[in-house]
Amino acid sequence: MKVIKLYIIAILSLCSSLAFTQKAAKDSTKTINLREVEVGTKASLPDTILKQPKSIGVITRMDLSRNTGLNLQDAMNQMPSVQMQTRSMFGGSRIIIRGYGTDVFSSNFNGLGYKMYMNGIPITDAQGITITDAIDFSILGKAEVIKGPSSSLFGTGIGGVVQLSTLRPEPNSTRIVQEGLYGSDGLWRTNTRVESATDKNAFLINYGHQNYDSYRVSSKSQKDFATITGEFKSGEKHITSVYLNYSHSYEQLAGEMDSLHFFQKQNWADTAYTNNNAHVEIENFRGGVSHKVLFARYFDNTTSVYFNGYNLHQAAGNNRLSSNAVQNFGGRTQFDYSQTWKKVGLDGIFGGEFQRTISYNKTYNSVDAVQGTIKGDLEIAGMQYNMFTQWTLRLPLNFRVIGGASLNFLNYDIDDYYNLAASKNQSGYKKFTPVVTPRIAVEKIFNEHITVYVDISKGYSPPTTSQMVIPYLGTANTDLKPESGMQYELGSKGSFLKSRLTYQFAIFDLMISNKLVSQAVPGAPAGTNMTVNAGKQENRGAELSLMYSLVNDDRKVLSLLRPYITYTYLNCVYHDYKSNNNNNASTVDYSGNKAVGVSPNVFNVGVDLAVKYGLYINASFQYVDKEALNFLNSHYAPSYSLLNAKIGYQHTFGNHFGFNVYAGGNNLTNQLYYTMVFVNANPPSNPASFMPGPYKATFYGGLTLSYKF
Repeated sequence: MKVIKLYIIAILSLCSSLAFTQKAAKDSTKTINLREVEVGTKASLPDTILKQPKSIGVITRMDLSRNTGLNLQDAMNQMPSVQMQTRSMFGGSRIIIRGYGTDVFSSNFNGLGYKMYMNGIPITDAQGITITDAIDFSILGKAEVIKGPSSSLFGTGIGGVVQLSTLRPEPNSTRIVQEGLYGSDGLWRTNTRVESATDKNAFLINYGHQNYDSYRVSSKSQKDFATITGEFKSGEKHITSVYLNYSHSYEQLAGEMDSLHFFQKQNWADTAYTNNNAHVEIENFRGGVSHKVLFARYFDNTTSVYFNGYNLHQAAGNNRLSSNAVQNFGGRTQFDYSQTWKKVGLDGIFGGEFQRTISYNKTYNSVDAVQGTIKGDLEIAGMQYNMFTQWTLRLPLNFRVIGGASLNFLNYDIDDYYNLAASKNQSGYKKFTPVVTPRIAVEKIFNEHITVYVDISKGYSPPTTSQMVIPYLGTANTDLKPESGMQYELGSKGSFLKSRLTYQFAIFDLMISNKLVSQAVPGAPAGTNMTVNAGKQENRGAELSLMYSLVNDDRKVLSLLRPYITYTYLNCVYHDYKSNNNNNASTVDYSGNKAVGVSPNVFNVGVDLAVKYGLYINASFQYVDKEALNFLNSHYAPSYSLLNAKIGYQHTFGNHFGFNVYAGGNNLTNQLYYTMVFVNANPPSNPASFMPGPYKATFYGGLTLSYKF
């Protein structure tokens, strides 16, 4: 009955909801075509990635299928300069891009400093917070990560932009798919899916259920997802896209471990968390519609609107319960222009985006998981909107010059209904000074296969509303400014040897100013903090990815042999960074110290192998260097290595029935590692910092059955 209920909810919502998809690259064709299925076995870079003068990581469906496909971090952490960590088994994630996104006290719980979209709908809200617990990663078809400031087109986010896309139905076919996966520690997942596509229309309906008992006590996870996507073509000049998703996510929280429990590999949970039944529960609906119209061969528009609403119930280990009802809605319109003359061409993008988030946050005292008296009642509204434009001038000799900018507006409104008449009322209104974020780049294309580019881009990341409030003083800190980032990047990408060898290489220098840091409240008891703008952080680094298709021929017995390597070097340090602004004996200067939560060296190597008759093998090895846990650099998380492998067999009988059976294992060498570290400003001698991964190898197996009509 629960499955039927979810399907009914999703189908009824299709009649009344609005969705949003956005177009990142210009489609210069004369008519609008439905998007085709991505082919993941080719080594050559897509043309839309090759000819963008910026480092962009791409994850295909095949990359996602190297592991269970349930965690985005399995594929994301293979990408240079990108690290995804999770607080719970399948939630509470943050993404660190080029060393940015590890702010103390804020990003320990959710993602900050980047913007995430699913089929064009923002996952990131108007405050800049990204919660991924309600995303069904198992039906992703593709993910792209734009590294570094991208505010000239997307608004907030110094770290970059993560664009996720669901599976696309195979053209001119209808399929029914049943997927099942079982693994260690009570892991099991099912997907039931219908996919269909014609020349004019395409749709996908999927229901998934997931359960995990966990390798760690008090860390169970359970999720349900229902998803509908559709694309509908009307004539030669109109196409409408729809995305709808309902999800329910429940994640238990066991608390972070100190070094003693972690290094002794204890199966331990914080009693404060277990006594209070610590967890995060989210019921989420997200959906909307996008319409694209082709006015002329060289001019089109995509206009989209969306709505996202969720209820979040969270119990923490500090005898507190919170209940948040959040509404997030907005839209975007984008015009694309492309014209070519004899020796030059001009491509242009211009438009605007609007987003508003309203959240009703109530907190309660809690003893042994029993809700007590209310202790806080805030209504928080965030609104951001921007106008953007970007132009590409195509010159002779395959030179391209790109210039663009956005004008960004942001305001917060906080109403404190609990302390309405008290002296510590936290109400406040903040209208930030409009921010201009420019970008300029120059690119040279050699032989249509290799590019060299220089890119200069600026971005900004605003403080969250929780950072705007000073609880001890009971006031809103309206003096805070957004962080500002300026990045200089030199890079090259392309392919050699008839597109068999593909590479991307970049070096960069990202300077972040007006850093949001936690400092002691003057005159308050020890441990009482507030957020201020103080100091700078400079992230310098280099990144490399290589993929070589030694064999890629379906006619041969060994049909695919493709090794790959990725490497990241990061040198992230603080400048003018102090524990407080008193400049006396109590002030500690952190200038020159390494930034917290950043591994200076990360190395990945792997291989994909397949034979003509259906057998395939994927194997990968990852090394992650140690990283600082505090500003003083007196505590470090240890380095670790992971070895993962998967073997499977897939076959199609006739033109209709297909199956795929597989088995795999992770951490095959029983290494000690973590899924997240909690960074701290000045922790005690044995800080509680570690969210441990499984202490020994885990295994899984699955079966996919499909029938094509």
